[in-house]
Amino acid sequence: MRRPLAVLLLSATASAAPKKLDKVAPPPPDVRHATDKAKPIDIKAVADKLDVFKDDVGNFYVSPRPDTMSLDDAGPWVFFGDGKAMYQQRIIGSSSTPNKDLEWYLWAPRAKGMVSARLDVFPGKLLLECRHTRDGSRPLTQLNADEAKTFLAKAAFYPPLWQRQSHVLLRDDDGVYYFVDELREEFGGNGYRVFVGAKGAMKELPMTNVATDSAGEIFATKAGQLKLVAGKDGKAFWIKGSKKTELTSLEPQDNRYLIYRELGIYGTIGAVCDDL
Repeated sequence: MRRPLAVLLLSATASAAPKKLDKVAPPPPDVRHATDKAKPIDIKAVADKLDVFKDDVGNFYVSPRPDTMSLDDAGPWVFFGDGKAMYQQRIIGSSSTPNKDLEWYLWAPRAKGMVSARLDVFPGKLLLECRHTRDGSRPLTQLNADEAKTFLAKAAFYPPLWQRQSHVLLRDDDGVYYFVDELREEFGGNGYRVFVGAKGAMKELPMTNVATDSAGEIFATKAGQLKLVAGKDGKAFWIKGSKKTELTSLEPQDNRYLIYRELGIYGTIGAVCDDL
């Protein structure tokens, strides 16, 4: 009586074995200077493994179909855009359920109250979460097979659009903000820019000099100097002529939404939740 049971258990185990996935080569690395035009990514080799979705405000989303490639292989093929230009998304984290779904955590500084946006991929369904609220999820509509095929053939696919990152954020006691951004490391770093002004009315100031050494940093502009003193208790100042104003330092990571939306500095950044 035990032998048939053993055969039955073996059969059940074999049927539950995960599907062997083909190895998928990633897109070529985005190696260029920040001033160089990005080269389109060729998706032909994986087009039959991609699903296309749209939301109700004109955005499109491309993600590998669950169970068509491994989690590591799938990440570079997640895109977002307006349907004409689709931009590769920066993956912060991910998880998967065998033969069922994928879960992406995406760099999205305009996802309000969240460290990242979340994109849940189910067979035939995609759900985007941009706000940490009960109604923060945005259901997406899948294009049918013919529509997806046409879309994938006509759209242009590019590396991530946004090339910059926050360097320092400060504020004075009157609500005037002082913000410095820089190029991401893969584009060479540096390339500092200084913005000053009230929320929603900040302006970029022409730079005249940058000094970075063991004593701290100085960003000199035609309107004044932003001075950051090095050290654990280092202070920051805005110096204009003989007037020296001490500034309060704010952690950029904790103020992502403020920087990318409320300060009014940036337009389209090519990341999900861009319109929020």
